[in-house]
Amino acid sequence: MANCPACGRAVALSRAHCLYCGAPLGSAAGERPEAATTPAAAEPSPRVLVLLDLSRNDPLTLVPALAVSRYEAGLLARRGGIHLVRAAAPADAEAEAERLRSLGAQPVLVPEAEVRAQPVACLKGERDGSGLRLRSAQGSVAVAPGDVFLVVSGPIRRERQARAERRKFSTAGLDEGFRVHLHRPAASPPLEIDALNFEVGFAPSGSVRLELESWLEAATRGARRDTGFGRLPPVLGPAEPEPAGGLLSAASSLAASARADADERALVLDNLAQFRFYSGCLAAVERRR
Repeated sequence: MANCPACGRAVALSRAHCLYCGAPLGSAAGERPEAATTPAAAEPSPRVLVLLDLSRNDPLTLVPALAVSRYEAGLLARRGGIHLVRAAAPADAEAEAERLRSLGAQPVLVPEAEVRAQPVACLKGERDGSGLRLRSAQGSVAVAPGDVFLVVSGPIRRERQARAERRKFSTAGLDEGFRVHLHRPAASPPLEIDALNFEVGFAPSGSVRLELESWLEAATRGARRDTGFGRLPPVLGPAEPEPAGGLLSAASSLAASARADADERALVLDNLAQFRFYSGCLAAVERRR
């Protein structure tokens, strides 16, 4: 096994292309991609997403619409949430939506750029009366009751990528993360809170996560709350670097200086990109109701 030069996932060199991203594999596949940990900002996609809100579509209409069996349609309906049918050029997406409507489904068309808008990372905050005041690299953001219509939260799976040259059995795991997205009615990027990298000052509960829950309960009362992400199988990709000066960044630096084994410097994977896509799709559909 080696690493794909494009996405960094473990691949078999006998394949011509990466199973995950489709990139061609060659002699460089065994090298660890340096750019994978610091991805460049991508250009906004012109594609349109064709989405189905499974809670608003009869399971029987999913059978012909998605070309699945009744059993599979029942599983999708039980899971609920948003289902991505296709990402295509605007004309092709509209044609696909028309096909779904003719079969009784209710598709929603959403620009992919809206769903993939980079969230605003909030690194610290405090209560501000009945609301919140969050601080990000761009400045201070006030969140008053009624400003947020959707709160999406979920666990972030984190693990080190297995390496072919590993000689020892590693028992050191990575802490599971927890992210929260606060979506506002306007089509603006969500406010993102990382429970492992967020300063709350003095927390009477003794837990950042519990303190956040109590804050959000008061500041986002009346907003829809979604925790369905935890029911999805994790799709892992190269993790982003921790924010400079953050709590997790400082802890990682101390741990790195204490480790002499190069095995611990393996590529870190997580499903943060999957969470952001899930959250963005959910918010885009909610705005159009």
